[in-house]
Amino acid sequence: MAQDLASTVREQLSGMGRAERQRAIESLRSVMLDAMYQTERESAGYEVKCCPRCGCVEIVRKGHAKDGSQRYLCHGCGRTFGVRTGRVVGMSKLPAEKWMAYVQCFADRLSLRACAERVGVSLPTSLFMRRRLLEVVATFVGTFSVAEGCGCELDETYFPESFKGNHRRGSFELPRRAHHRGRQRRKRGLSKEQICIMSGVNDSGESFLDMAGRGSLSSQRALACLRGRVQDGAVVATDRSGAYPSALRELSAAAHHAYGSRDRSGGTINHVNALHSALDGFMARYRGVSTKHLAEYLAWFRWDCSFNASSQGAGTLVRQVESCFYHTSLGDCWGVEPPYMEYWADRAAGHTM
Repeated sequence: MAQDLASTVREQLSGMGRAERQRAIESLRSVMLDAMYQTERESAGYEVKCCPRCGCVEIVRKGHAKDGSQRYLCHGCGRTFGVRTGRVVGMSKLPAEKWMAYVQCFADRLSLRACAERVGVSLPTSLFMRRRLLEVVATFVGTFSVAEGCGCELDETYFPESFKGNHRRGSFELPRRAHHRGRQRRKRGLSKEQICIMSGVNDSGESFLDMAGRGSLSSQRALACLRGRVQDGAVVATDRSGAYPSALRELSAAAHHAYGSRDRSGGTINHVNALHSALDGFMARYRGVSTKHLAEYLAWFRWDCSFNASSQGAGTLVRQVESCFYHTSLGDCWGVEPPYMEYWADRAAGHTM
């Protein structure tokens, strides 16, 4: 039956003119995206367990909405809500088919401008939609843990600090001269103007990527990232950085193997190096990510590695979007302060003394 329907549609499209065919394809696309959302929503089958506004679990059923869906009353805040309250698509003025089109663009890792053109929204709206999806995917990235007798590889990578964005409308002022793309940066090599990303991969293939301050990794910052992740008796492999030995001793690791770049017979940390290579490829398509949003993109990369390896990535994201609450508002997208700005404050104070 599906093949007969496809043949009928194909025959009808072939008999149309170019402009008429384009309009028909766009209409079919909208219908298919809306049907995709309804199908995934029905298959999700999530259950409302708490109030999306205050988080109170003392809720009772209270009537139905116009579409027949159940509504609830929260005894905590005294407000009513429905099954779509606080969810990305349910609280948006954009139709579901535009969100489904944007989900596909998100799964395809398209740029903001490409997403805006394909979905038919403005560039600020495209940014806002991405921020909401980034909040959703961050809740589904797995945790990282290395138990007793298990192994992991640790290493760090670095991204240049970036103040990318339009600062003309806000109060933010660049603490240094602007770096223009394609020109040599002021400082070469590793410096305080580079953001350290500490990372690890365990035997199960789980990974973590955390922002760990500026410049070379210190033992205190390494310990802060590893605490709660590396358990007593874990076996850890790293490079020969001096930040790891004291941190791993405090965490009571069973063994610590430090490999240099030329060590091939004794062992390597190829898994975490492969993670860094994949991360560089993921970030390269966005031509630089602002440091204030870097943590969100790191979570997006981890989600991409976990859920987007197959063609079902978009469908998975649809179910996650429909079952997850969001907290990002339009005002939260603007005026975000970059992290680690005390470095520039100290430098400014030092110059004025």
